[in-house]
Amino acid sequence: MEAMEFGAQSEYGRLRKVLMHKPSEHLRRVTPQTREHYLFRDIVYWREFVREHEAFVEALRGEGVEVYLLGELLEEGDRHIAERMPDLVYTRDICSVTNLGAIGMRMRHQARYAEPLLAERAMRRLGIPIALRVSHPAYLEGGDLVYLDPDTLLIGFGPRSDEGGVKAVRGLMLGKAIEELVAIPLPSFRVHLDGALMILSRDLAVIHKPSLELYPAWIYREDGEVELAFIEDYLKERGFDIIYVDDWEVRNFGTNILGIGDGKYVTYEWNERVKKLLEERGFDVIGIPGCQLSLGGGGPHCMTCPILRGP
Repeated sequence: MEAMEFGAQSEYGRLRKVLMHKPSEHLRRVTPQTREHYLFRDIVYWREFVREHEAFVEALRGEGVEVYLLGELLEEGDRHIAERMPDLVYTRDICSVTNLGAIGMRMRHQARYAEPLLAERAMRRLGIPIALRVSHPAYLEGGDLVYLDPDTLLIGFGPRSDEGGVKAVRGLMLGKAIEELVAIPLPSFRVHLDGALMILSRDLAVIHKPSLELYPAWIYREDGEVELAFIEDYLKERGFDIIYVDDWEVRNFGTNILGIGDGKYVTYEWNERVKKLLEERGFDVIGIPGCQLSLGGGGPHCMTCPILRGP
């Protein structure tokens, strides 16, 4: 396969290409005994889980997004392995495509250890170079990476990613692909940064304040300066308007929103208050079903690994 254009350093630029993974009947591997091992909130009805995922894929394709399915990019042996990995549907966590190439993550939990290797093989099949492979002892998961803008990367660290992962990305990108990196400590009850914060436009963010107000963030700049600031204050200083979500909304993926460009977003259909606030600002919001998808512990942002975004 010819090398393709890549780079997805934005949360709201036009989404052109994305990597996803099609779930299958192997979701039945998630049982009352294995649920916690697989990091699922509950067991799922696999047929409905698959239908909901297919509806999401078709919604993206209907908006002109080119969707690559992971299994179709793998050799037969790897494809059979991928089918048996229930968490693989959340492709955001295992890989991130920067302007320099792909970052292969290192997952915190054993159930997901092998997933980044499969993502790397898919990236190579697409002709995308591997710019960084996070290695022992560091941890980094893609759900902790959120772009404020193409030159500013926010990284959460705590339950999944750690300071070693932040350091690895800082060494790769700061001064080369980004001008500023903001490392945000997360409390034990918040798995990933995209479960507490999302950037929706050049001047609009949605956040769960209780997840972000316990500790100050570290702001690293390419000139070597380091500052401390609470992320809410930092966003306001950068000129952002903020939508706040409550505890119920954050539990139900109220911040886990996928921007697809041209002022359009995808969220779970029950995220009604945030959807209304966005529509009042002139944005278009697509609500997708997710009663089963959400039981796996992820939202629309989690299920997508952007490969290419436009301005």
